[in-house]
Amino acid sequence: MVTADDYLNKPSSTKPLLQENPLHRAASYNTLFTLSGITENEIRTHAFLKNPVHDIIARSGGIGGNANVTAGPFENTGGAGSQDRIIRDTYKQWNNTYQDSINILTRAHDIFFENVNMLSTVGPNTERNLANFTKMEFELHEPYGITFIEKVRAATAINGFLDYQDAPLLLTIEFKGFDEQGRPLAFNTVNGGLTRKIPVLIVRVDMDVNEGGARYTVTAVPYTDLAFDDRFKFPRTKVPSKAVDVNDWTVQVVAALRDQMVQEKEEGRRTLLDEYEFNIDDEVRRNGFIYKNDRQSSHHTANVFNNVETLNSPNRETIIKNAEADADSNTALTKYFEDAIRNAYGYQQLADNFWTAYLRSAGVEAKTQDELNEIINSQKIQDIILSKPYVNWFKIKTTVETFNKEPLDPITKMHRKKIVFQALPYKIHVLKLIAPGLSLGNVDWSRQVRKEYNYLYTGENVDVQGLRINYKTAYYLRNVRGDNETRSEKGKFNFIEDTFKKILGRETDPEPLLPLRQYPSNLSGRSTVKTTAGESTKAQEFYDYLTNPEADMMRVELDILGDPHYICQDMYTTLKRLNDSNTSLVVGRVDEDFDNQGSDSFNGDRYTPLINIRYRLPADVDERKGTMFSAQMSTQEDNLFFNGVYQVVKVESRFDQGQFLQTLTCVRMNNQQGAGLAPTITTTAFDNKYVNKVKKTIAQTEGTLAGKADLPDISGEASLDNFE
Repeated sequence: MVTADDYLNKPSSTKPLLQENPLHRAASYNTLFTLSGITENEIRTHAFLKNPVHDIIARSGGIGGNANVTAGPFENTGGAGSQDRIIRDTYKQWNNTYQDSINILTRAHDIFFENVNMLSTVGPNTERNLANFTKMEFELHEPYGITFIEKVRAATAINGFLDYQDAPLLLTIEFKGFDEQGRPLAFNTVNGGLTRKIPVLIVRVDMDVNEGGARYTVTAVPYTDLAFDDRFKFPRTKVPSKAVDVNDWTVQVVAALRDQMVQEKEEGRRTLLDEYEFNIDDEVRRNGFIYKNDRQSSHHTANVFNNVETLNSPNRETIIKNAEADADSNTALTKYFEDAIRNAYGYQQLADNFWTAYLRSAGVEAKTQDELNEIINSQKIQDIILSKPYVNWFKIKTTVETFNKEPLDPITKMHRKKIVFQALPYKIHVLKLIAPGLSLGNVDWSRQVRKEYNYLYTGENVDVQGLRINYKTAYYLRNVRGDNETRSEKGKFNFIEDTFKKILGRETDPEPLLPLRQYPSNLSGRSTVKTTAGESTKAQEFYDYLTNPEADMMRVELDILGDPHYICQDMYTTLKRLNDSNTSLVVGRVDEDFDNQGSDSFNGDRYTPLINIRYRLPADVDERKGTMFSAQMSTQEDNLFFNGVYQVVKVESRFDQGQFLQTLTCVRMNNQQGAGLAPTITTTAFDNKYVNKVKKTIAQTEGTLAGKADLPDISGEASLDNFE
């Protein structure tokens, strides 16, 4: 097991996790782009990651006279059976419709890539909350022709997509390098090459036509983003639900969406029905419900007494609904889905009672308050955090499956589709969540990062081109108070929800120039799902903070030489369906933040990339020695306050005229240094003597319910005096 000593006061030269930019190994390199066709089967099985490109539309170095055009989706058989006749008739109709476009594709007329821009978020963000956001723009040049749209139509039709405006294409990025002797360089990857393959959906094409041909400005998104199109993302009817848990929620929402489409069919607005699917990874499910039984009495007694009429009915087997939700045409289904999951008790508990929830997720059981105090006030807490520095959370990933073997809907003129929303495990570093006044002492957090950037006057800079810092000196965290209901208004048992353990840091400012502060506030976002659990206010505050990383105290924009490691292959790969054994290739390892086995990139769908930034400035030139720095004496400028570990939240990649540059938007992790004083643990809202009396009353009530006796009368105003 890794101990705290392994991270304390270690020399910075020992960094076992660091990954060098693979392009540094090349004396020169180039980036080749290819836009080509892709089949539905390749998308579902991930076979496109290994298959050679086919039905090529455009390529950086030219297509070279061979577009590798494949056969069409129909086989023109010579049989005499009825099925053979249907195939022949279908093929004839298809051939008459698309043959002219296919002839243009077969001619392999060159279309060249001029430059490419990719903007992608890594982790929770303001654009998509807990889902990815990527936008791509590239410029194409076609000498003496305007055939791009024809070639797109042909390439998609050959691969079985009759509606080319919703059809996927494959963008391939290949990095080719040479060593000092001019020999081709094999990068250190499984297949010897450094390649990214991204299924894309073209959403806009602007054409500039002149006597020399055409220039196209193309905007594209990952094909999985088709699920974020307004026609799929927003319901066209109200979708209410009263659910026991997330599984119950998914069943009700899928049924409501299907009822909506059935009604549209009856109205003559469509013929074929799309399908919706909400999947939850087993790990996400466990993390959401694993702590539920710890406060079964207080949590569920509130539910019991809120449903007293149901329990007094003759049929007492009615299931109590713990959560209510309501979505309309202005509510995105992705937001609705993530709200349903994060309101599960485990995620609410993580937001409010962080240390207890974190320790248990790390496999440490603290059954009593004294045991929790003992762990937090000992060296053991450093060992635990440094060996398991990530907190369990989740993210939403989407994909779309097209039923392109079926005819087009005669009304919509589109293929029927299955829209899949899936909740995947996601890891957040503990420093992102650490509270004001807390630190772990003199820990070398840089030994946990994958990239280190040494900027000015370090003598070690090989990547950084520029650095911009945005520092909010008036920054503080919001400590959301919740609603303004009094204890009486909340009821006799609901007020128990306000009684939680709080961890209070004893350090005023672990990092004096970056003081992390908080202040009471009534401002918070809105969740579409409401539960009877009392942690929902704190959970909303946690969610708002998590999905607005660029509003953090310290934001840095780092311009670097391009690094393929930040083009995360797993982010652009379509979903591997849960319990699907047919998907032959899977990108990224679930337990690692970096994929050394296949794609040679960060696992952006599982972890947020962490980097270390070191910046150095001289105090003054020593006039006697002629040096800027002294080996005998260090100054504050040798270790500036904004040095440290940063979380990468956004990556902008620019490929322009053979030059590859990136801009990393990063936010600094909280309280990386400090005295490491143990925090104090308090119980807020009510004195312990009241809490004990409440627990006793709850136990008595549970005994009454277990015996199926009549429920006590709980009408009237509730007050603490009732428990004296």
